[in-house]
Amino acid sequence: MFEEHLLEVMVSLASGFLAFRYTEKFLYLKAGQRKKALALWLVLYVVGLWLWGQVVEGFMPQAQQSIYGSMANLMAGVLLLVLQRGFFDKNLPRQVFVVVSFWAGWGILKFAASPLAHVLLDVWGPLWQYLLEVAMAREVLSAQSLLAMLEAVNRAAVFVVLFFCRLVQLALLALYLHLIGRHLLPKDYELKPQESLFLLMPCLTALVIDLTLRVMAFSVDNSALMLIYDRAPEILFLLPVASLLLLGLVVSAVILLRGLVQFKEEEQKRQLLEKGMADVHRQVRELEDIYGDIRGLRHDLRGHIESLHAYVDSRLPGEGRELEPYLAGMAKTVARLDFADKTGNAITDIILHQARQQAGKKGIAFEADFHYPKAGDFDVYDISVILSNALQNALEACGQVSSGSVEVRSYQRGGLYFIEVTNDFVGVLQWEQGTEFPVTSKQDKSHHGLGLTNIARCAEKYQGTVDIEIKGKNGRRKFFLTIMLYQRSNLDGEMFEKTHLM
Repeated sequence: MFEEHLLEVMVSLASGFLAFRYTEKFLYLKAGQRKKALALWLVLYVVGLWLWGQVVEGFMPQAQQSIYGSMANLMAGVLLLVLQRGFFDKNLPRQVFVVVSFWAGWGILKFAASPLAHVLLDVWGPLWQYLLEVAMAREVLSAQSLLAMLEAVNRAAVFVVLFFCRLVQLALLALYLHLIGRHLLPKDYELKPQESLFLLMPCLTALVIDLTLRVMAFSVDNSALMLIYDRAPEILFLLPVASLLLLGLVVSAVILLRGLVQFKEEEQKRQLLEKGMADVHRQVRELEDIYGDIRGLRHDLRGHIESLHAYVDSRLPGEGRELEPYLAGMAKTVARLDFADKTGNAITDIILHQARQQAGKKGIAFEADFHYPKAGDFDVYDISVILSNALQNALEACGQVSSGSVEVRSYQRGGLYFIEVTNDFVGVLQWEQGTEFPVTSKQDKSHHGLGLTNIARCAEKYQGTVDIEIKGKNGRRKFFLTIMLYQRSNLDGEMFEKTHLM
């Protein structure tokens, strides 16, 4: 009797610990000190299960306690839900899924461990009989001594077998919970009603099958399942496999939902990117027209001012001094139409000009040593997307730093073209699982955080790479973004050589 209570307490502690770890993967913990919260959680969990066990034992007939064992699972689920409400932030869809999936796994795994206990006890019976016969034949112990220790040895053997089976059950539960925790959607994702139902259906199926198996296992004389094992030994193999397959359905539903949500998000991003690229193409065409008009206007105004100077000097030599400030002001205004950066391409000139203006308004130091690639058939649209997105991200990051600075430069090394953007940086980057890019800090993640994705998509056209690094420089934290592109002509040449070598 003592061994049974000890085993139940140990199992309750282990399952309570797994329940806490499982819950904190999907819900935010309220308490500031995790260790204290975990200790209090385990105490309440074990005491709550013990109290419910006492209720079942005291008010239900002995013959019905096993049949209604699923009610214990139900009340344990209610207890887990109450503890979640007390220790974790409210999120009912996630709380319900955590409770139902946990107890579906715990309940159905009992039938994965039950055949193992049956086999081990069947092995122990003949073994114990053989040891008794050997001991009596060799007169190792007297018959009276053997009978005296018979009960103690049997109790110890049963305890060891049950302990091992419970250990297997807990190990399988831990693996099951780990797989769900690894693939379930992040904490900040709000489950929709249809998504919650999609996740709950396989869990509820497992719970119903668990209840059905309990009724079958403990019907009539509480030994129906043992009779089934004896009459159909293949059940010893099929029952654990069926239990594991049921839990596999739960894990598969979690993985499938994550894949569907990620596919939907990627599709939304793709549509936004396509729309953004179309806007960039339109803006580039407009900027080219504006740039051409500005160049023509600048040329005409300079010629007009030179003509005025000549006219004043020749026709109004005495009065010309009064007109000098006016003409100088006009020349200064025309000079403002010149861009500070001469990159070799009108579009990149304008992008850097706009970035300088934004930096000046925000008090951000801006340095540029950027030159449009002279060799290689790079698409101006791709270079524009890379440059504008990189500079926009850098200026936004510097907006959170006092006296921030942005540096941009480009250079060519053989068939490679590099663009480097450096800016001051504060905070911590959180890297998105499965990608090499950090997660955006903005709330609307579906419509933000696309800058680096845009850059990467453009770099892929040239079999290029995007590298991100954060390190100290001059006593400040710096964000280093490096984009490397291959010239298309070189790529075509390499493909031609590989084709002929093959």
